[in-house]
Amino acid sequence: MKHGYRRYGLVFSGILLLLILTLLSSCTSLSNLVRSQVEGLPSWVYTPVASSNRTAFVGKGTTQVLFNAKLMAYEDILNQLSAFVGEPVQGLYYRELTTTDAIEAFGLNIVNEYSKTELRSPAQFYLLATADTAKLESKRTRVYNAVLKRDKEIEALIRSADLAYRANNDIRAIMLYFDAALIASEGPVTSKKYEVDALLDKSITFISALRFSLSKSDPLKATATVQLRRKSRLLSPKVLNAPVVAQFDAMNSLGKNYADSLFFNTASEGVIQFVPYNYGLVGKGFIRFAVDFSSSLAQLEQKIPRESLAPLQAALEKSGIDFPYFLLSAFAPKKIVADIREYEYTGTLRNTKEALSSFLDLYDSRGVAISPLALAQEEVSELFDEVLLKAPGAQLVLKGKAGIVDETRIGEQSVVVVTGSVQLWDMEKNMLVADTLEVEAVAFASRAEDAKKKAFSRFGQISSSLLLPSFF
Repeated sequence: MKHGYRRYGLVFSGILLLLILTLLSSCTSLSNLVRSQVEGLPSWVYTPVASSNRTAFVGKGTTQVLFNAKLMAYEDILNQLSAFVGEPVQGLYYRELTTTDAIEAFGLNIVNEYSKTELRSPAQFYLLATADTAKLESKRTRVYNAVLKRDKEIEALIRSADLAYRANNDIRAIMLYFDAALIASEGPVTSKKYEVDALLDKSITFISALRFSLSKSDPLKATATVQLRRKSRLLSPKVLNAPVVAQFDAMNSLGKNYADSLFFNTASEGVIQFVPYNYGLVGKGFIRFAVDFSSSLAQLEQKIPRESLAPLQAALEKSGIDFPYFLLSAFAPKKIVADIREYEYTGTLRNTKEALSSFLDLYDSRGVAISPLALAQEEVSELFDEVLLKAPGAQLVLKGKAGIVDETRIGEQSVVVVTGSVQLWDMEKNMLVADTLEVEAVAFASRAEDAKKKAFSRFGQISSSLLLPSFF
């Protein structure tokens, strides 16, 4: 009998142990079940059930308005889907889910919903959705493959950038890091060093090492030799094949200031020889030299948030250099006189000096003093004699004439066309220095006389800018 009791005791102990293990294994499910019962919620809120080939998602929304709580529950499901597949899907499927309670691409359907409202408490809304597990996994596989592809491309660009940097091709290295950042901006990557901010930080390190310097500079002519080097502890190697932009203010033929740029390349020497080919360069100011990253920056700005690019913009601004200048014409010390005669359409000489006034304004702003002088002679020899008589010691003379060739009325506007030319003569060498050839100016105004004055003034502005190369 003792043996029989012992046998039954062992069987009972085994059954008890099995029950304990079963209870322990279902502890979480049991606690969720108890929780849902206590809170008055359906069991699927905490323990969603789906068939073996489907995956369940429970969305929850809580706010004062029940309708808004339901929208929040939809968003919760979309957020869970995004986390599951590894990329944002909210923008793609929000409308489809909220209007059809389904997402075809994932085989997803809303299969249950529950709402709860209580006095003085926010409204609650719950949605149960199930999706095709195979479609979800397929999407997640594509996303992961895309991540690996980005990693591989970024790693290749980093290797190329490091090689370029060792070859003193700093600008190519920086641009390769820009390319890598663009790829990183397309989606997730597996390593911190492949993320956008890390790649931009690396490019900033290279940019911060760039140093411009000026030599053989002549502020009076706005010319300079510009060098670009990389600052380092031992050597400062020249930066080769760097696109450099020179930015400055210039004046157009109508006397309006505008921002202009000239582009250069350090090529194999690491230097550029700057000459202001734009003779409209204002007489006094700064020329800013910087590495031209404009095309790369435009691409970055399209894909990367402005706040992420702010440190890069600051580094680029700091890497440039300003060259102050004050242009001085070789003709500045000379005594110069000028006259531009104005004629009506009939050939009658006008008693106005609009063209001459605007002509002299430009040269006055450039430090060249020109004195107005009434000149009547047309023949060169007689003109020189007249100048010697009226302005002894004059070394240069500007002589021009302009006349109205067309005057019409269009609606309420008078349209006037003026043509003419201006010549620059050297009194000491008895020779023609420069000629604008025929210049045409058009102006509009409600009153005919105002249109004439504007046309002559515009003629003077255009003529003065055409002769600038002779003075500078």
